[in-house]
Amino acid sequence: MELGLKDKVAFVCGCTADTGQEICSGLVKEGAKIAMTDIVDEKGQQLAGELASKGGDVWFSKMDVCDYREVARTVQAAQDRFGRVDILIYVAGFAIPAKFAQSVPENWKKQIDVCLYGFLNMTHTVLQGMIANNYGRIVSLMGDSSRIGETNISIVAAARAGQIALIKSVAKEVGRFNITLNGVSLGVVDTPHYPPGFVKKNYEKLVVQYPLGRLGKPEDIAPMVLLLSSDRSAWTTGQIVSVNGGFAMV
Repeated sequence: MELGLKDKVAFVCGCTADTGQEICSGLVKEGAKIAMTDIVDEKGQQLAGELASKGGDVWFSKMDVCDYREVARTVQAAQDRFGRVDILIYVAGFAIPAKFAQSVPENWKKQIDVCLYGFLNMTHTVLQGMIANNYGRIVSLMGDSSRIGETNISIVAAARAGQIALIKSVAKEVGRFNITLNGVSLGVVDTPHYPPGFVKKNYEKLVVQYPLGRLGKPEDIAPMVLLLSSDRSAWTTGQIVSVNGGFAMV
């Protein structure tokens, strides 16, 4: 399916995560231009070089999504580079697994900052340009914990649930400007961002919860993100779409 993303300008937060890399690769294949950001500088620069070598029109900047002023400066730099931002894709995340009763309050802030305030910062910053251009697509990734709850990641679940409320509320505010906001809700995607050895150690316990009989892969996620970023989904907004192997069916 032709998604019509050629020459669209996408801003991807959290590009160095495995799923972020897959999304960026898919955007390049579709002919989109990409402003890529991540807190991890060296890996981001490396990814930008790899995508540029494949013909991608890409630009990378190190950025902390938790710092509103830094976000605003980086978005402005991307607009100076590409002229505008058509698409925001929010992949950034951070978790310190612990049961809530055993969690340490000083660990809450970073998780909430990345998983909620970062998305607030990015969405608020790109919206003015999207409204002026009468066009925008905003897509955020989150875990199913944000909708159904999950042990050991209650802080992240709470923060991502805030994202869902923001997506639905802002979608109602800006729909008249041809701007859509949607979320992609994930089950366990087998990538190295989990604590070392977690997936391998718990594989049998995890996979039995998935009707499709396997955990997710980055290439399972990217197509839905690209679809929601495109005009093929122009009449879809305020939705949380599950890509989760059947883990949760709500």
